[in-house]
This record gives sequence, C-alpha cells and structure tokens, in this order.
Amino acid sequence: MKVSFSRVRIDEMRKNFLVPKRFATFLVAFSFWGSSGDAQGLLHDFASLFERCRVSIEMNSEFNREGLEEKSVAERHARDWGMHSNQRAWMRPGSELYVVLTGWSSREGTTRHLCEVRLADEGRALDAVEQALLLRHFLIEQVGLIGAGTHEIDKKLSPIPPLVSEAFLLSERNPNGCRVSSNLSFSPDGTFFSAGTGEQAISSCRAE
Repeated sequence: MKVSFSRVRIDEMRKNFLVPKRFATFLVAFSFWGSSGDAQGLLHDFASLFERCRVSIEMNSEFNREGLEEKSVAERHARDWGMHSNQRAWMRPGSELYVVLTGWSSREGTTRHLCEVRLADEGRALDAVEQALLLRHFLIEQVGLIGAGTHEIDKKLSPIPPLVSEAFLLSERNPNGCRVSSNLSFSPDGTFFSAGTGEQAISSCRAE
C-alpha cells in the first residue's frame, strides 16, 4: 500500500480537520485503515512519549518518567549544543521509540530544553501506514490545541524536501520565558523520523 504525503495532501488533510462537517467523516475513514498490531503499538507509544515531551517543555516541568527506564543516547542522536549541554534518554521496555532530553546553555546565559521522540533501532524504517498513523495523530493534536486557543500554526516552518514536516507553537511563552515549538518530521522512505518539543533558539528567552 503506497501513501504519498505531499504538501498538497497535508494541506487537504488540515482542511478536512478544520471543517466540522467533514471532520467526523475523515476520522472514520482513517479508523478503518488496515493497520497491524505493531503499528498500533508504535502509535500508542508515540502518543504517550510525545505528550510527555510537550507538557514537560511547555510547562518547564520535570519530564514524566513513570514506566520508563533510562538508556544511553544513541550516537547518531548525541550532539553538543551551545556553550554547554547534557543529554539523557528514557524508554519503555519493549518499545521501538525512546525520548532524548537535552538541556543546553547559550552565550547569553539562558538554558533551553529539548525533548525528542526517536526510533531506538537505527535500521528501523517506518512503512506508509505507520507514517500515516503518526501524522494523523499529530494533526489531531495540533488542531485540538489550536481550537482550544492555546496554540497556533508555526508559520515559519521551512520544510526541507523530501522531508514531510509539520509544527505548531505554544501561543504564550513558557515559564522559562521561551517560545516553544512542537514538530514532527519523517522521510517518505521511512528511514528518518523525529518528533518532539523544544524551546526555540531563534527567539530570545528570559535569562536565568
């Protein structure tokens, strides 16, 4: 089953979400997609980890580690940020996803935080159905939060082809004084996937 997620297709999906009469029909259509138990398990873990990331960064609160075990950060996800940084990772036993938490300090003295959801297995590629389920979940969350008046579309998002990318912003600054962005990106061939929430480096924060 081949699914193509062009920018036009994503725009059509968003329009379906934003028109109430078509919203229910759209959800029902997706609910009956033939997806495997593995895909549903992946979606469940993604929904849990992404929400934990979003709440932690938006509230500038401690990450909820309940039911998770600490693990090492994969070399491909480890990197140095700013003047100083530290990274820790957490994972539910048996899951294909894990979270990487990063705290880094910039030259002006602000410590920013980033929480990413990543694939634990470097060789794992998402198939078309898995991509569709994750994108669907992200868009539902996005539209719900925007509808509640707490968030807005990230109009400065600049997709890098061939990546499929979506993002939204917390409307107000978080308690750390930072603008906060949540995003999801994946490559059509499924070999790259990243999602999460972070305090933006392109906007100033309150110096700590």
